[in-house]
Amino acid sequence: MYGLPHSVLWVVVVQLLAFAVLPYLAWMCPKAPDRGYGWSKILGVFAFSGSAWLCSLCGLTTDNNLLLSLIFGVFLFMGYRGYRSRWLSRQELGAILKEYARPVEGAFLGLTLFFGIIRFVNPEIFWGEKPMDSTFLNFFVRNEQLPPQDPWAAGSPMSYYYLGIYFMAALIKLTNIPPSIGYNLAMAMLAGWIGAALFSLLITLTKGKRFSSYAVWVLLLASNPEVLRLSIMNLFIGKEFNFDTTFWPSTRVFVSPSFLEYTSWSLLFADLHAHVIAIPFTVTALGLATLVFLDGAHRYSPQGFFTRVVLGSIIGSLFGINTWDFITFGGVVGLMIAFSQVPLFWKPPTNSDGSPIIGEVVLVTIFTRVVAFIWDLSLFGASAACVVWLYQKGVSFRPSGGWGWVSSHEFNSVPKLFRIIGYWLTGMLVVVGVLAWQRDKTDRPIAVPHLLIGMFLFVLAFIPPLLSMQRGLENHPWGTFVYCGTLVALAYMVMWSNRRAEPESRALALFIACAGSLIVILEIFFLLDRMNTLFKGYMAVWMLSGVSTVVGAFYAYQAIARRDSVRLKMISRWSGYAFVGLLLIGTSVNVYAIVRQKRVNSRHYTLDGIAYLRDMNPDDAALIAWLNANVKGTPTILEAQGDAYREYTRISMHTGLPTVLGWEHHAKQRGLSEREALDRRKAIQAVYIHEDVEITKKLLLDNRVDFIVVGSIERATYRRLDPTKFENHPELFTKVASFGATTLYVTYFSKFNPKYGSGLSQ
Repeated sequence: MYGLPHSVLWVVVVQLLAFAVLPYLAWMCPKAPDRGYGWSKILGVFAFSGSAWLCSLCGLTTDNNLLLSLIFGVFLFMGYRGYRSRWLSRQELGAILKEYARPVEGAFLGLTLFFGIIRFVNPEIFWGEKPMDSTFLNFFVRNEQLPPQDPWAAGSPMSYYYLGIYFMAALIKLTNIPPSIGYNLAMAMLAGWIGAALFSLLITLTKGKRFSSYAVWVLLLASNPEVLRLSIMNLFIGKEFNFDTTFWPSTRVFVSPSFLEYTSWSLLFADLHAHVIAIPFTVTALGLATLVFLDGAHRYSPQGFFTRVVLGSIIGSLFGINTWDFITFGGVVGLMIAFSQVPLFWKPPTNSDGSPIIGEVVLVTIFTRVVAFIWDLSLFGASAACVVWLYQKGVSFRPSGGWGWVSSHEFNSVPKLFRIIGYWLTGMLVVVGVLAWQRDKTDRPIAVPHLLIGMFLFVLAFIPPLLSMQRGLENHPWGTFVYCGTLVALAYMVMWSNRRAEPESRALALFIACAGSLIVILEIFFLLDRMNTLFKGYMAVWMLSGVSTVVGAFYAYQAIARRDSVRLKMISRWSGYAFVGLLLIGTSVNVYAIVRQKRVNSRHYTLDGIAYLRDMNPDDAALIAWLNANVKGTPTILEAQGDAYREYTRISMHTGLPTVLGWEHHAKQRGLSEREALDRRKAIQAVYIHEDVEITKKLLLDNRVDFIVVGSIERATYRRLDPTKFENHPELFTKVASFGATTLYVTYFSKFNPKYGSGLSQ
């Protein structure tokens, strides 16, 4: 079974990295129920791949895996020392494993296996934007220098957030797994990383091990209501459930060109995009921020110091993994830290009758808050800024542009919003309502100041649309703003203002407030462009509202369980079952659609994402294998250029070799100018069809071309292509490999030619 040994090796390496960082993470997180066991799965990769990236940034080469093996060895040794010293004793490790190994490893390995099987039956790195993701992955397996070039615009600096794909490439280089297999392994394990991180977050908020174990699967596999709606429609009209009738259109509900690809959908679609790679990091950041929010006692301890530094580093890394998440989750984590629990430095004096002196209480509270804010900002902000600064040293990526107001025709109606995230929107409101209804009868009524704050929060949701109206915009989705204002206000009054409110319920109130606030912001403003703002922003809304719903449901069920009503308990239990059923029915339809999808002529059961090409175009497949085996580094290759989402750029896609111009639209999105794209397109065409050898020579020199591919796709694209042009000019071209109809030439200007430089004098 091709790919099984690679899968085992991949899992073993990731597990070793996780257990290497676990002793230090457990020391940092004494208040986390599982001591950070679930977070260790992704933080091990973060520490290892981040160290490799820093070494590359300093000019050290990772060629031949020597440096990567050394870093890996150092991590294993540090892990060994961590267990031998005071960080985490073997007895403590045994206790953690006994209590949490089954749920954490069940989520991590179970979800990895589940999505690995789906990749096994549908492994092709083909269609969608997999060609771009595969190009990046292969490129960073080859690349030894920072800042990197854009592999779809050779010689042009990369203006794109690449750090997540770099992390995956570092693991592939360490394990020496072929990237065509590593691509599918990375996609499968992303689910495991997300699941393990979610478990640590959920158990921190609920302390319920069994609940958290099940909730992880529900959260990660949840579908949206649109899948169910489309399935019912197709059932009535007799249409088949497939990719084109249910899976794809279920995410294309928002006003075009906006859309939302939620977690399970993205993992099934299997584009190894930046926003998908970022998910386990954002969940881990939410978990550590929750821990910081709850654990005020360790704020000024060494553990608190390093927790804030690690949290800031993760948020800073999101700038290079998926910059939109740096903005959204940076704001969420910032709020969590700003409102975290802060024990007073000293007990304020009281009156003679024991009543508090209001002025003293205010003074102590303000002083304590100011010191805590400065401390947190210094650690969290400085570490995040440091990572951002380092990333900007190693890339030409500079986010440009501004923000603007959403146009009247771009607003999404309330029905559209509920078709996309309706399960969570309904769930959050029901949860808050149940908690309000189940308030302890001994509690005092909500005080007037808290009522006023709640009213203020409700009104706050209407300020952005009212400002938008002042600019002459119309057709606002007022129902959305009513919903968000009501949700945030109720969450504050029910979960925060109660004098007996637990810190966990206040953390949940912040999650709900952030989800509601983000919806308002995303519907009124855009940053850089509307499509990415909505697409990437609602990914954060999906996770925040999903976590809020399942955790809130746990609290609501606990409140109901305290009552003596058997009927009420039964209704709540079966309502939960029905809700989960709705979530997973849609997922079943999605899985069926993906497994049944057939984008190539013959199906292959393997983890090798390039296996299909051996049947579709064996000549190209043989050339790709030859290049991967014989050509090191990142020389420039020339191949046919054409429309996106078609057969073009196939050599660069599977080798990582930079090409003169890949999919043009995507290259321009990453900063290539319209003029330069046109010049490159004309240059490629001229090299293939122009009869003047001197012009060809100049174009090859200008674009620093090392290899030229002449295959069936080039002949079909450039009808006037005459292969004898390359055969008849040995002073410029040397044939180095030929496989059927596909031939590879090396230019005499290339350092990969044994006669390097001899052509320069011709």
